[in-house]
Amino acid sequence: EGDTAKRALAQAEVGTDRLHRILEQLLMLARVEGRVSFDDGLSCTALEVAQLAIADASQQPGPHIELCGAQEVSLRPLAMPPTLAVAALRNLLDNARRHTQDGTTIRLTISQLDESRVRFSVQDHGSAIPPEMLERLTERFWRSGEGEGSGLGLSIVKAIAERCACDLRFEPQADGLIVELVVSLQAPAP
Repeated sequence: EGDTAKRALAQAEVGTDRLHRILEQLLMLARVEGRVSFDDGLSCTALEVAQLAIADASQQPGPHIELCGAQEVSLRPLAMPPTLAVAALRNLLDNARRHTQDGTTIRLTISQLDESRVRFSVQDHGSAIPPEMLERLTERFWRSGEGEGSGLGLSIVKAIAERCACDLRFEPQADGLIVELVVSLQAPAP
């Protein structure tokens, strides 16, 4: 009764929200690893994907996300379904926000590698990750520390990268991590 009941209800709501997020992530992972079609006939540029992912990630409180290099990137659409591109980038941003130090900024940089590929780089300012732990980052349910995450976000990014022939790279820094996702562009119209 009273305050005890209110606290119990609040804790139950937090637990329910967490289970809902985990269930959504598990369903996304199953859909990506299965052969569910994500092709809805839509296409997005790298800038559009970045803007959508930032908007999604920014719905929760956390460090600010700074977008860099967007003016210098091709306006050709990405050669992957927008749903998957946004999901991958949003998971990278969510992970960076979860592990970055308070008062710092997450940097999302888009760069043109060549005529047919762009690179999304997400840089956080969290704890250093030892090189021997890099391979574990994409293991399901593995977490590098005490955090709110379930350990599925980077597994989803890896599955999306494999499905869409993207390159996923991790570069540890003294004050955090840079994660790069290299995505192909659609061929130019003849």
